Amino acid sequence: MVSRLFGKLEVSRHFTVGNDWAIAGVASVAAAPAAAPMDAFFRKSRRCILSPLELSGTSSLMAGNIFPETGRSGEMWKTLTPRFASARHKLQADRRPAKRARMNDELAEIRDFIADCPPFDRLEENELAKLTAKFVIRYLRRGASFPPPGQPALWLIRQGAIELRTPAGVLARRMGEGDRHDADCLANAPEAGWPGHAIEDTLLYGLPQKDLEILWQQHPALRQTAMHDLGQRLRQYQNQTPPAPERDLGSLPLAALIVRPPVFTQPATSIREAALLMTRERVSALLIVDQEKLCGIVTDRDLRRRCLAAGLPDSTPLASIMSANPCTLPPDATGFEALLEMTRRGIHHLPITLDGRPLGLISSTDLLRAQGVSSVYLADRIRRAGNLSELVSAADELPELWLNLARRGESPLILGHIVSTIADALACRLLHFAEVRLGPPPMPYAWIAYGSQGRKELTLHSDQDNALFLAEELSTPAATNYFAQLAQQVCDGLALCGFVHCPGEMMASNPQWRLTPSGWHALFTDWITHTDPQKARLASNLFDFRVIHGDAQRAESLRQLITNECPRHENLLAHLVHNGCSKPPPLGLFRQFVVASDGAHQGGLDIKRNGILPIVDLARIHALATGINEVSTLARLRGASASARPLLSRDGAENLIAAFEFLLGLRTRHQKEQLLRGLKADNFIVPATLTAAERQQLRDSFLVITTQQKALLLAHPQAPTQ
Repeated sequence: MVSRLFGKLEVSRHFTVGNDWAIAGVASVAAAPAAAPMDAFFRKSRRCILSPLELSGTSSLMAGNIFPETGRSGEMWKTLTPRFASARHKLQADRRPAKRARMNDELAEIRDFIADCPPFDRLEENELAKLTAKFVIRYLRRGASFPPPGQPALWLIRQGAIELRTPAGVLARRMGEGDRHDADCLANAPEAGWPGHAIEDTLLYGLPQKDLEILWQQHPALRQTAMHDLGQRLRQYQNQTPPAPERDLGSLPLAALIVRPPVFTQPATSIREAALLMTRERVSALLIVDQEKLCGIVTDRDLRRRCLAAGLPDSTPLASIMSANPCTLPPDATGFEALLEMTRRGIHHLPITLDGRPLGLISSTDLLRAQGVSSVYLADRIRRAGNLSELVSAADELPELWLNLARRGESPLILGHIVSTIADALACRLLHFAEVRLGPPPMPYAWIAYGSQGRKELTLHSDQDNALFLAEELSTPAATNYFAQLAQQVCDGLALCGFVHCPGEMMASNPQWRLTPSGWHALFTDWITHTDPQKARLASNLFDFRVIHGDAQRAESLRQLITNECPRHENLLAHLVHNGCSKPPPLGLFRQFVVASDGAHQGGLDIKRNGILPIVDLARIHALATGINEVSTLARLRGASASARPLLSRDGAENLIAAFEFLLGLRTRHQKEQLLRGLKADNFIVPATLTAAERQQLRDSFLVITTQQKALLLAHPQAPTQ
């Protein structure tokens, strides 16, 4: 109703276009009846003189334009101009001599409004004045569709309210006065394509896309504001994913698995007192503390083996029999990590500590009793495997476990962590088999994994990337032969367990990747100080290393070398930038996806190569450039943005994290569907099979990657070109 929105007005004509409407005519007849249908005013309209307005099915009309109707076009009509002086917008007719003053008043009111709306609140007064003239005005009746049809624009809500819903019909966003919507124009908001409607009569101001692009070119900081909003939208979309109804035990933090406070005592406590305490508390282990810090552990097995069997008197203090400085884990470690650590060390109890203070105690029995069929159950099968055949049989359950967890909605990041930890457990068991077969090693060593396993981001059917740290030079043929056989047996065993040999032979079975600490130090130093494209590619893989068996301290000096030296060598960073940022994601000129035109993957794009790995590369470069001692992609992004001299803003990091999680989620769903159909999992996503919202989200993620790639290329202009 005209009178409902604008108050008591005198109008002679009104016409409708779809659900949108505009006042047309003059105040020369009588007031429009309040109860009259609005489109009734359309019937005998001859000319319409409008304020700036876009109407569905017509071109843009500006104030003063004449909209002729066939017939009776010679009559003179007064100009009609909308006014927005208050919440109850008034519409008055005026004669042509006063029209310019009226329009100036309108522009001033638009200018005053947008001056308080981000990102326009950053503009100077003269810039605001110029920009105001570019805005169009649009009215939506309650229930009308949003965004308005026509050319894309950034929309500001002057008055009224808009609701956006997901394709599933869930309320995603409610916008009111001062809110903006830029999905259609910027193609960088997850809600693009989501249905919206006005929940009350609504007045909009719109800045057309072409004018917005010009504004961005003149003010790059405003584009950065839009990118900040993009990250918020990406994260909001991610948060709408329903939580998994039940998490796998292996992915739960240990803090959630502690069922009772720890039972502890002092080192001076006697064996007899300890036995009574354990009986009374019904526990199988005691934590020994000194000045509130954990210093040891005693189990019922220790009492039997070290006391009764040895004939010690019951007055013997626990300090004489306890396992001093036991292995511990923090409360945010997972149940899976706890069982793996128990497997590595041959123990059954693991204290949980924070800053040295005991919080609780986890046993292998606790873990296995809590959940029968889980990643913990599989890890225990691996731990108990007595030969290679049993180990391969256990590993064959990994795809089914992964599929069950994916169907339950487990996070892709957790899935990557679980697959990586299973691969760690397999390697540790294979090393045990090799040592049993070959005899004790001639020297200490450490087995490392790098690449996606090093980052704990491994997927099903990944190839293996591993190497050996040897304590000293291989001075005898026997020692050389020992580690050659050990590495070959482990690499072949991993291949039988589903982790195929690396096509580039970047494995411990290749003598090139079996070195002493000094050998690794010399190799990494050469890559850092005398970089070329090939060395940069090798560094990209091996710099993501993690010790999974043996003494981790043997690799600590190498980690410090990377952390301390990489930020100081621009040539290395330039080559890494060139390798990682020279190929942008597959978006065409008009942001359409560039997909395979033929072959087995026709219509698809490789989400790993074109989306996931570029973010991994960006995270690595930022971490190396800022001296961040982290390996996982998310930890690197957060660490780099929080460093003393960050090249990556916090918003930029959060945008990349949101994009990374979205892309991982797409791949996980795609691979889950393939496995359910009995197909081999791959990384090729077909955009045409995605929903409109998902396609927009994919564009957004690619846009985030492209923006950050360009930023790094600008920050390292000496990157070599080919």
